[in-house]
Amino acid sequence: MVTVEELEGRRNLASQGDLADLLNRLTDQAGPLLARTIPIPTTKATLSIHGGVCPACRIPLAFDPWSPSEHQCPRCHGIARGTLHDGHWARAQHLWLAERAAHLATVGVIRDDESFGIKGRELLRHYYQLYFDLPNKDNVLGPSRLFFSTYLESIWVVSYLAAAFLLRERGWLDQADVEAINAIADEAATLIGEFNEGMSNRQTWNSAALTAIAAWFGDEELAETAIESRTGLLGHLTDGFDDDGMWTEGENYHLFALRGLLMGLGWARVCGVDLLADPLLAKQLSQALLAPAKTALPDFTFPARKDSRYGVSLAHPAYLECFENGLACLGDEDTDALAGWLGRLYQCPSISAQTYDAYLHDAGEPDRAQTTRADLSWWMLLTMKPALPKVEEPFQPSSALLAAQGTAILRSGGQYLSIECGAYGGDHGHPDRLGITVHAGGVPWLLDPGTGSYLTRDLFWYRSTLAHNAPRCDGVSQAPGAARCLAFEERGDWGWIAAEFGELKRTVVQGARWVVDLLELRDGKPHRLELPWHLTGEVAIETAGRWEPDQLEDEFTSLVERFIPSDPADVVLRATAQGQTLRVHLVGGTVVRATGPGRPGEPPQVFHLVRIDGIDCRLVAVLDFEGTVTRVEVGPGQIVVTENTGATTIRLTGSEATVSAAGKTIQLAGAIPVRPPARPMLADRPIRSEGEALRIEQVPRLDGSFDGFDGGSPLVLEDETHYYRSEEPYQGLEAFSATGYVNWDSHSVYLAIEVSKPDVVLGDPIPTPLELDNEPDDIHLDGVQVYYRISDGPPRGFLIRPVEDGSLAARPIPGSPNEPAALQGAATVTDTGYRLTVALPCPELDHLPEGATLAFDILVNEAQPGRVRRAGQLAWGGGNGWVYLRGDRRPESQWGALELIP
Repeated sequence: MVTVEELEGRRNLASQGDLADLLNRLTDQAGPLLARTIPIPTTKATLSIHGGVCPACRIPLAFDPWSPSEHQCPRCHGIARGTLHDGHWARAQHLWLAERAAHLATVGVIRDDESFGIKGRELLRHYYQLYFDLPNKDNVLGPSRLFFSTYLESIWVVSYLAAAFLLRERGWLDQADVEAINAIADEAATLIGEFNEGMSNRQTWNSAALTAIAAWFGDEELAETAIESRTGLLGHLTDGFDDDGMWTEGENYHLFALRGLLMGLGWARVCGVDLLADPLLAKQLSQALLAPAKTALPDFTFPARKDSRYGVSLAHPAYLECFENGLACLGDEDTDALAGWLGRLYQCPSISAQTYDAYLHDAGEPDRAQTTRADLSWWMLLTMKPALPKVEEPFQPSSALLAAQGTAILRSGGQYLSIECGAYGGDHGHPDRLGITVHAGGVPWLLDPGTGSYLTRDLFWYRSTLAHNAPRCDGVSQAPGAARCLAFEERGDWGWIAAEFGELKRTVVQGARWVVDLLELRDGKPHRLELPWHLTGEVAIETAGRWEPDQLEDEFTSLVERFIPSDPADVVLRATAQGQTLRVHLVGGTVVRATGPGRPGEPPQVFHLVRIDGIDCRLVAVLDFEGTVTRVEVGPGQIVVTENTGATTIRLTGSEATVSAAGKTIQLAGAIPVRPPARPMLADRPIRSEGEALRIEQVPRLDGSFDGFDGGSPLVLEDETHYYRSEEPYQGLEAFSATGYVNWDSHSVYLAIEVSKPDVVLGDPIPTPLELDNEPDDIHLDGVQVYYRISDGPPRGFLIRPVEDGSLAARPIPGSPNEPAALQGAATVTDTGYRLTVALPCPELDHLPEGATLAFDILVNEAQPGRVRRAGQLAWGGGNGWVYLRGDRRPESQWGALELIP
């Protein structure tokens, strides 16, 4: 946004250079908006597994803002219809309409042509009543009326108020318009303001929206909170980006947060606060703008690290606009690198428009061969420089170590090699520590797949170690945790990276024609070490031998085979793609192949894996890009790579790599000092609930009554400190409360709980699938989630629900060792709620160690008539937060403890 005083200056600039072309282009694009009746969704946007997805191809349907009920697949061109698809369309349409209102208002104000302003005002007016008619309920992530998540409401508000602000300042809104927009802004401030997500990429947009609302009202108190608080714009600018400029959750969320932050900074200037007047903050923003250039793949897509989208170009207009806005905001000092980066991105081929919540300007527009500055959105007309500064030196990416992020990247002669050796990445992190990415000869040979959809089951594949080019031990995905870069150096044609994750160490040495990769596990214990290789292209095996059936314990893999070489020799894989060939020489272990999900949006793919069993395991691979390697020999402390022209010996120590060939020796060092641990985004819960479990001599009746239970030590859940809310706060103990009793004997833990609530929502023993997302459907019915562990025994958990006939529906919660089985117990629906009694298996009680305690927690789900998703949840271990995205998970750090009273 711009201040009122700046508007006249922008009018003058709009007649110059690229801005004049942009104004003409935006004017032409506004033509259909003036001439046609624009479809307005009258429903709340919905989120579901099938909405917006082609039934045949299982890829996202194209978003066409002019087609509310017929949605075309970009691959098979089939048409999908139905309420789920329409609800998905409404999500993008609400956002697109707010953008179009801002588009029309900007063109109208700059051209001083009220016809555009009248149409923009018409779009605003559609929401004067609709905004309040749509229910704030059944949301997925925070309160929202138009959408299902607060951050989407915030994106909408930023554009909606941009249009309103420009029209009001030009005098094209009457008093009734202003009052109606005041009501929307006030309600939006309440919704957004109460859902503070802390240091989060989404919170940057929430803060930007609140800043826009403060600018609209001239509210200095709200502006101070939204701009200068710990979770406001200032807090995100100073702490959201690490010392190396990258957002902690990776490039995808970095770019999303960056756009929200930049829009918020513009609104802050309208409020009279210019954060970038501080040179330190300007430098921080400059680093954040250039961070994606450091990690960009050779094809100028960003690495799909963590939960990122796969294969997304950094030349997407939404990102170009971030760099353009930053260039304009930072002035003329120290912006050569940013201008060079932008100039290089504009040379990239354009891509088909992708549906992106924060940028729908190209929706419904024809594809173009290349994106220019004249193809950008209304925002740029208010902020962009008339011309890109001329840069003498063209942009050239180089090797880099993003120390805070933990990403080490070697670039040499068209090669790109990186290792993941940093922080896990919070809720968006993947168990991919020590995973590698390799580009060479224009081919992306080894890539991170990122994540496809959050709603489909294959989410759990992409969030597994097996989906990455990263090591796993003993057949399970890596536990969350940080890896560390030990050494990083580049000298001439050679470079190396050494990194560790727990007892695992991975070392790569890069040369001009090949790369050596060494993976070690040395803890003196027997293990199974596996290293997947997800190679691009057609992959064949050059080594003579045969394939035999094998097993790979994973729900997503099939057609598993192991390779038996004819001679005890190394195995060579040959991958061919785009006219290029890569040979991978594998030394040690057994080669396995299997079929698993492809990269997001692609069909299933065969991948390979090297497996070794033993103590102090070691796997070696040589990636040969030019077909010159004839033999690989591995000895104590060294690896010898032989080519037709001679042999190269690589000697590795803890802190150095020595490369010897043709009488010359190069030493690589570059030890990385230990960094202090990163400050957690959210503090751990400081309080631990405590209570007593009383021993009983006889098994209680377990018939839905409390007969046989000792009720001497109740667990009480009856206030907001136990409550996880959705849209509405805790309504009091008469509306929802619970009292539980825990007894035990040498075989079982016995639970009795009485839940007080006006209406009990029962479901079938196997509930009808809601197909909303990946969360289990039974969390949205009345019932309890119980978790327990005896000392060092395994953690156990069940979700238990009352059903119509008085019996229980129960299932183990994932992560529990319990097999699906009927639990002994019953439930009774009462005039004030329901009562549930059950015996929980716990064989460890038969041989209790001295001083044993029962780690324990119980959560009570609150269903309400007329809702699809649960309204809230009581937690004995403590609540006072939000129920969104909690599923049936409960971190053990939040459980309470029960003393076992004999």
